[in-house]
Amino acid sequence: MSSHRLAPGSRTFLRAGLALLVSLSVAGCLPAGGSLESAYRANLASETALNAQIMSDRARAQRCDRDPARRECGRR
Repeated sequence: MSSHRLAPGSRTFLRAGLALLVSLSVAGCLPAGGSLESAYRANLASETALNAQIMSDRARAQRCDRDPARRECGRR
C-alpha cells in the first residue's frame, strides 16, 4: 500500500474535477442532434456520484475524529 495520501480537501477537489471531466466528455460524445434529456440525465448522474463521494469523505472524517486509530484514518 502506498504511503502517499491526499488531504481530504484535495481528494474532494480532485474528484470534483474528475466528475466535471466525465460530464464534459459525455456531453462531447453526443451527436449534433443529440438528446438534451440524455445529456441532462448524464449530468445528473455525475452530480449525484460527486455528492455521494463528498458525503462519504465527510463521514470518514467524522469517524476519524471520533477514533483516530481506525485503519481507514491512516497516520497523522
